[in-house]
Amino acid sequence: MSEKDNQAKEVKDRQQNKQMTDAYYEEKAQNHAEIVSWIASAEKELADLRLRKTLLEDNFSDLLREYRRLIITDAAISTVAKTSLLAYLTYELLQPLKDATLKQTETYNIWQAKYFLIKYQLTDKRELALNFKMNVIDSRFTANFMPLILLDLQEMTATVDESQVLELIRLWYSEKVFSRNQLSLINYDLNRLLANFKQLGFSVAPNLLDNTRALEVNLESEFPLETRILDNIFITTMDSTEYDFDKIGQADYQVKLNQEQKVYIHAKQNRTQLFVDSNSRRRSILDFFTHYPFFVPLIVRD
Repeated sequence: MSEKDNQAKEVKDRQQNKQMTDAYYEEKAQNHAEIVSWIASAEKELADLRLRKTLLEDNFSDLLREYRRLIITDAAISTVAKTSLLAYLTYELLQPLKDATLKQTETYNIWQAKYFLIKYQLTDKRELALNFKMNVIDSRFTANFMPLILLDLQEMTATVDESQVLELIRLWYSEKVFSRNQLSLINYDLNRLLANFKQLGFSVAPNLLDNTRALEVNLESEFPLETRILDNIFITTMDSTEYDFDKIGQADYQVKLNQEQKVYIHAKQNRTQLFVDSNSRRRSILDFFTHYPFFVPLIVRD
């Protein structure tokens, strides 16, 4: 073999060796990257498992802290961890209902209590909305979830949607979806929840559900004060020795009830205004209207 051929062979050998070396390091780098990726995935899964373990051990204060850290900030956590956190937190919020066989349904964000279902969901602002679907007295009726209570877990406020409270009254009075006794039991359990919210540190503004305060509330409907409704109130009150009905102005009326309670009625254009005074007697608007149903058509109708 000539010197020229030897040189060519050496060049070829060096190229082959280099290719083998390059392939070796490429494979090594690829394997390294895969292992780093596996470690990262395993560490992420392990961190998620530790978080879920911690959530199982936490009380309400700890769960609230984790909610603010993970949910309000929209942190990257697994779906399982997120749903677990929300489930444990809502159980603490609904805890007074546990004596009424409070349990989760097959739908992960719906709890079942004795008189209603509670569906919880996050709003765009990371507030927690509690929606209630009341049991009906007849299977021919249907009820929808009502957005009744909104919880701000950053500011620690609980807000009752009072339009939904009036809708409950309409469903009872006009649609006959609930019985009077059923509405009373629903009101009792909802007040147990409000009391628990207060105990957990929420600020609960005066509302139409609250039966721990006297009623001194102004209500206004979108309906005119119709003569037939006013006549029915007049007849009802005149038939009872405990009630009295007086016209006290051009478009103003006062109805005196038992226990020195009063209702003032005012006709204003195409609307009706009411002022309910329970004379320091603690009761909710649900309790008031179920005891004096002849006032209901002033506020809600079909």
